[in-house]
Amino acid sequence: MSKKNKKQNQPLPPAAPGAGPETSAGIRPETPPLETEASPRDASPKYFLIFWGLILLAAASAWILAVILPGVSESIIERWIMAALAAALAVFLLIYK
Repeated sequence: MSKKNKKQNQPLPPAAPGAGPETSAGIRPETPPLETEASPRDASPKYFLIFWGLILLAAASAWILAVILPGVSESIIERWIMAALAAALAVFLLIYK
């Protein structure tokens, strides 16, 4: 006989004093399930459009500044545009949170 069958054939331990009939029969009282998953976020297109609008705004402003300021290095323009985009995305994520 395997260990699994031996464990199944063992009698139930005696119930604690004051325990209801549910626990003495080996049935556990129902407990509400714990919510382990976070509630789904609002999937409205508003946030989608805001995010991609920021990306398009950064790309367009870099292109416009490169045309307007031909004497300024492109890396300088990109650095400032990316810093502004990072700040805007940080604010976006704080609001979206």
